[in-house]
Amino acid sequence: MTTDAFDHFDHEAARIDAFYTALEPGGWNAPTRCAGWDRKDLLAHLCGIEDYAEAGLDGTVAEHARHDGQELGYEDLNEARVTALRPLSTGELLAKWRAQVARIHPELRARGGDATIDTHAGPYPLGRQVFYFASELAVHADDAGVPVTEDERSDRDAWRVWFALDALQEVSPDVEANGADGVFTVRLGEESAELTAADLVEAAARRLPEGRLPEALGRALVVLA
Repeated sequence: MTTDAFDHFDHEAARIDAFYTALEPGGWNAPTRCAGWDRKDLLAHLCGIEDYAEAGLDGTVAEHARHDGQELGYEDLNEARVTALRPLSTGELLAKWRAQVARIHPELRARGGDATIDTHAGPYPLGRQVFYFASELAVHADDAGVPVTEDERSDRDAWRVWFALDALQEVSPDVEANGADGVFTVRLGEESAELTAADLVEAAARRLPEGRLPEALGRALVVLA
């Protein structure tokens, strides 16, 4: 399994680029797993992820959280930024996102994993933050229906499970997660559940169906969204 965060970030971006490049006009309007967003809206959100990464590099994350002079919460900020980009044509939006990726990803790599980056939580290890960025791209690629080839599936699944477990230790250390042969037992206090590796990644990104997990355990498992 490759554990280079920058490689995973770039690979997920390349997968998304190839998918959107090949979309027929009607495909842009297809719904995604993000409620209320079609594929075009989802790409607009990916522009927002790149904006956040650039603000982290520039040390301007506090300003990034403001929109039209107001400081917004995470969900409201995402929706406001998507709404602002809706007037762009599909071609303009794809070009904008590509330009961001081409500018920002090399700068992240040049800074190096041992550097720090500004985040909403304060200065943070850059290499680790890029794993969060890569995970978010992977989740949204799945949201949009980007296909996974058999050649890339094994490594992609492996790093996503590995980082979901790593993030779980950081964000929700009270959750126990033990696994063998791709099946994990997760426990928080008296609540427990068995999850496949794929389910664990989905739970970490708040993508499991509602009611699939006990309430408190389900909330604690959300570490990548």
